[in-house]
Amino acid sequence: MRGAPRGRRPVRGLPARPGVFKKEREWLFSGRILSRGADMAHTNRAHLEERRAYWAMVTPAFALYLLVMAFPIVLSVVLSVSNYSGGKMFGGETWGFAGFGAYTRVFTDPWFWNALKNNLYIVLISVFGQLPLGLIFAYFIYAKIVKAPSFWQGVLYVPNIISVIVVGLLWQTIFSPHGPIGEIVNHFRVNDFQTQLKGIFNAAGGFSLSDDVIHKILNLAGPAGQSMFSNPVPELRDLLSSYQGQPMGDVYTALSNLFVQKWSPAFLTKPDVAMLPVLFVILWMYTGMYLILFLANMQKIDAQIIESARIDGANEGQVMRFIILPALSGTIVNSAILAISGSLSSFALIFAMTGGGPSRVTEILSIYMYNNAFLGRPNFPLANAISLIMVLISIVLIVLTKAVEKRYGGKED
Repeated sequence: MRGAPRGRRPVRGLPARPGVFKKEREWLFSGRILSRGADMAHTNRAHLEERRAYWAMVTPAFALYLLVMAFPIVLSVVLSVSNYSGGKMFGGETWGFAGFGAYTRVFTDPWFWNALKNNLYIVLISVFGQLPLGLIFAYFIYAKIVKAPSFWQGVLYVPNIISVIVVGLLWQTIFSPHGPIGEIVNHFRVNDFQTQLKGIFNAAGGFSLSDDVIHKILNLAGPAGQSMFSNPVPELRDLLSSYQGQPMGDVYTALSNLFVQKWSPAFLTKPDVAMLPVLFVILWMYTGMYLILFLANMQKIDAQIIESARIDGANEGQVMRFIILPALSGTIVNSAILAISGSLSSFALIFAMTGGGPSRVTEILSIYMYNNAFLGRPNFPLANAISLIMVLISIVLIVLTKAVEKRYGGKED
């Protein structure tokens, strides 16, 4: 048919005009554009609503974070380089920039290095004490090497849920000179002395003031007991004669009170060993927390892998080395980071147990900071400088831990 465009067949019943199909194409194309534009507008509105919902939910938490975390950090940095002394409200001067004198004073103060040394002791006992013990105890419970694993799991975790202040006061009482440790040790020493004393009198046929009995008692008392007398033999005989006719129990008690040297844990207050009780309590209290972390992750390991290894002849040590440790590498690193950060920020336990004493030998960085901020004449710039140094030390140790993990370890799948 003439007039029909080449390549097209005329539609039956419609006039064969060349412009008809062109108009149809234009209408169809414009309809698609309008439809696509409507879809894009709908999509943009949906994205805008999602973005609004996202910021509506995030903004309160972000604002709270800025208020509670970011603002104090920035303020601490500002105060550490200022001369702030409480402001006019507390009778201080108008504060302003004072340079880095607080940091210089910190690094030249010998008590800072003493506190840092004690904190490093706590880091070492946490990383190389709590983590290995927690891992070993967790494996004993997981492999059911011990009987009643649920009981031991509860017993080892209980110290972690007791109030830190209560734990500190409890162990302060235990390690005090008149605490239960001293009483128990002295009880056994008195019993041993009285047992030997009874043997001396029994060999003599009962109560006796003979020279042989006197010499044996003095030998039992030792040089410290003999030094109580200027003339030991006659003076001890005169003392024993005053108990003649009285029950032998009174004689034994009197001689025990006179000659038995009372043992006291006061030696733990010496500078070289004063941190040992603190480190022991920290080890005792927090090992259970890492036990739970390791045990929970051990229970995610496929039991068939361990059973296959045992069938192939692997012992418990090989299972621990080649299966458990690689599977828990990520958990171990995360636990080490928790131990480091917790060790540098620890305060309440040691403050309740020793208060940093005696003579500041158990003082740690947090107590050192507290003393400078709130005791005597407050030095807020110095206290804030100490806190920032603690943060930097923690970051450095955590970065080293991550570097060791990257170099020698792996991550959990």
